[in-house]
Amino acid sequence: MARDLSVLSDNQAEAGIIATLIVHPEYVLHTDYLKPGYFYNVENGCIYWAISELFKQGVDNIDAVNLSNMLNSNKGVLRTMAQHNLTDMQEFISLSQYAARETLEEYKLLVKNVVTMAYKRDLYTTAGDMERLCFDEKVDLSQLNSKANTKLNDLSEKYLASTEIQMFGDKVDDLWTEVCSRRTDTGTYGLPSKFMHLNDFLTYEPGELVLLKARMKKGKSAFFLNEAMHKIKSGVPTLFFDTEMQDRLFYERMLANLTGVEIKSIKTGMYSYEEGQALAKANEWMKKQPFVHIYAPTTSEEEIYAVHKILKYKIGLEFSIFDYIKSNILSAAENYNALGARCDFLKNNVAGELGIAMLAGAQLNRQNQVADSDKLERYVSASLLWREKTSEEMGVDGSACGNFALQVDLNRLGLQMDEDEYIDFNFDGSRMRIEEAKQHDSHPLPFDNIEAEQ
Repeated sequence: MARDLSVLSDNQAEAGIIATLIVHPEYVLHTDYLKPGYFYNVENGCIYWAISELFKQGVDNIDAVNLSNMLNSNKGVLRTMAQHNLTDMQEFISLSQYAARETLEEYKLLVKNVVTMAYKRDLYTTAGDMERLCFDEKVDLSQLNSKANTKLNDLSEKYLASTEIQMFGDKVDDLWTEVCSRRTDTGTYGLPSKFMHLNDFLTYEPGELVLLKARMKKGKSAFFLNEAMHKIKSGVPTLFFDTEMQDRLFYERMLANLTGVEIKSIKTGMYSYEEGQALAKANEWMKKQPFVHIYAPTTSEEEIYAVHKILKYKIGLEFSIFDYIKSNILSAAENYNALGARCDFLKNNVAGELGIAMLAGAQLNRQNQVADSDKLERYVSASLLWREKTSEEMGVDGSACGNFALQVDLNRLGLQMDEDEYIDFNFDGSRMRIEEAKQHDSHPLPFDNIEAEQ
């Protein structure tokens, strides 16, 4: 006797999901495994589909008009929703604020329940199909075993796709395509750095995280700004996630970098006519670029992930800068763990899962160490040390070789750098410009000449 499948459903959870997504549409990014067909109430499934499609298109304000327009754009959905009119939708949205969950965790619990109920309904149906096979005299043991396994495997793949295992050979064509897609016309791969000599060691590859370490107030953000401007000028959609600088401060530095006009002159308005023209031209250029700067001194991992995934849809985000990884926890041990966890999250959940090339920063202490650098560096693809040259280095290298140095002290993306090796740079803080300087000659170690003579 057939059972009533409505018992295997949770209308309250389904309604709660829809209500929550109307208020917090960004939550849809965290539950890609929830499909419209998993809703027992077909109307709920249609509305879920419409919200998902709107958000993919960059619409994050779900109202009656855009929701109805999206529903009406699909003939199959339109037939299902024929009984709904605009007034009903407006009332539905108005009531959503009372049924919406306030936290992502609560929303995920609702989703888990709806998916579980959908699985139970499908499993019950599959069990009925297998029962009928058992009573079919024409089906022998081999056929029964094959059909039963096929049905169960299909069900597992539908709900547990993330556990699907492929033979490596089945991945080869896709992997080769990915390798080829990372190449550039210049013979490099991924996104090249602004700095030619750094490209000899690494480039910014999708799915990889490069960590830049520097002392406080020593040009870490300027390095990021120079890399960001280089990518934007190359047509690369870019995000600058800033935990330090508000939009106006960043904007002043961005103008200085683009025009060469000193930051002080931009702030005071004491610049020449020609410089004013350059500033106006830079302003017009900025308006047309696929670039986003977000100031968020404190933020959760859920918010960081949501911003990146939204921009992946909206502008095709390829390059992200996170300035910088830090923790407000006072306990040294807990702080180390928090920094490592954030680094792991940026590498695997953001860069890895979304296929974005990522550059992040970390601040050195007075001993030129990052809290527990091993915890950070176990997750990163490469680690760079950005520092001011010592007076001794300046004297030996010469002024033409610049005032700053960059060392690649860990590299899983390419060549390794010797411990005493570094790239020479000129850093002009008043204009936020960093350029490669004349590269110094390698210096012989003490007694090298004596040993050579012997």
